[in-house]
Amino acid sequence: MSSERDTGDAVVSFLVGAGIGAVMAAIAALLYAPKSGAESRRDIAQGAQELWRRADNIAEQVQGAAGDLAGRLRQDLDSAMAAAREAAAVRQAELEQNVRSE
Repeated sequence: MSSERDTGDAVVSFLVGAGIGAVMAAIAALLYAPKSGAESRRDIAQGAQELWRRADNIAEQVQGAAGDLAGRLRQDLDSAMAAAREAAAVRQAELEQNVRSE
């Protein structure tokens, strides 16, 4: 169960890092490109729209990964609960048998 959590954390970390890298690359490209003010403003607006689209895609991927992880954790919890119920029923039967034997 811990490895699944680690995997989910790694996915989120990677996606956040990719987003930060994209933002930094876009800023560097805008700052070092020799353009007029109007062209730079247009490029900044287009870059902002592109970054917004990328951020939206990353958010969807993170949401999907979190949903998958939650589903796996829910299944693991259900399995553990079923095993605990079964163990408790067996122990209860053993205790009842011991009480009857005495």
